[in-house]
Amino acid sequence: MEAVYPYAHIVHLVLAIMFLGYVFTDVFMISTLKGKFSKETDKEINQTLGAKSFKIFPITLLIIVLSGGMMMSRYINSNAGFFETDLQKLLVIKIVLALIIAAGVLFNLFTKFTGRQKPHFMQEHFHKVVLVLGLFIVILAKMMYTA
Repeated sequence: MEAVYPYAHIVHLVLAIMFLGYVFTDVFMISTLKGKFSKETDKEINQTLGAKSFKIFPITLLIIVLSGGMMMSRYINSNAGFFETDLQKLLVIKIVLALIIAAGVLFNLFTKFTGRQKPHFMQEHFHKVVLVLGLFIVILAKMMYTA
């Protein structure tokens, strides 16, 4: 596992940057376009962006979760313990926040595949929640190695 760790770390960081970058762009850039065009143009823009993000977003998150799990096993395991150090405690908080994001993405995928309507909160605010949780995850990642 030690030999794979640096590669998992690089993949994890690059995809996390892409993931949060997309969410940031959606929250601050794309959302400002809503209502600026005709209903038909708005719909076309949303469908085009949605089709691309639907292909990239879940796969990116899956790889982030898998690479994070690989890296987590270095710090949290039966030999190292689970809540022994400050690093482990911060890592567990980070994992919980990441799982909240993953659960939200899974819920959105479920609604898309079953043809159900997303709740208003998920349509209007999920990316804002992801951005805030992602910011906390980044801060916790930095704190893990300074604590």
